[in-house]
Amino acid sequence: MVTSCACKQDYNTVDEMVMSAMKTVRLITPQELNTLMQGTGDEIYTLMDVRQEVEHYYGFIPGSVVIPRGSLEFSISDSTFWEHVGLYMPEKTEKIIVYCKKGQRGILAAETLSKLGYSNVYALEGGWKNWEVAFPDIYEKDMDKLGGKTAPASSGGC
Repeated sequence: MVTSCACKQDYNTVDEMVMSAMKTVRLITPQELNTLMQGTGDEIYTLMDVRQEVEHYYGFIPGSVVIPRGSLEFSISDSTFWEHVGLYMPEKTEKIIVYCKKGQRGILAAETLSKLGYSNVYALEGGWKNWEVAFPDIYEKDMDKLGGKTAPASSGGC
C-alpha cells in the first residue's frame, strides 16, 4: 500500500495514486509542446525530463533538462544544480513542462511541483512515447554518453 502524507489518502496501487493526481494536473499534448517549442521565443518555459539519466541518453526532447523523479524535490530549487546545467532556476510562475517515458512519473512530478508552489506546471500527455510517435524526427540522443558523437538537434536518429 502506498500512502501520501499530504492528504492522508491511502492508495493500493501506483495507478490509483496517478489517477488521484490527474484530478489537479494539467496536461499538454505533444502537438501543443511542439508549437510552444517552435514559437517566437516570447514565452519562457522549462522542459524537464524526469526519467532516469540512462533513459534520457537514448532519446530526449530537444531543450529538456534531466531531473530524475527521485531527486526533483531537491534539485528544483537548488541554484547549484541549475548553474551546473547552465540554465536559470525556474521562477514559481514560469511554465514548466515535465515528461517521463509513458506519463505516470510526469503526472506525479507535476503534482509535486504544484505542491511546492509552482503554479504553471504541465505534464506531457503520454510522455516520451507519445512524443516519439507524434514527432519521430524531432529528438536528440546523448551520443557522448553512449560512446559516440552527439547527434545534431532535430535528428531522427536510428
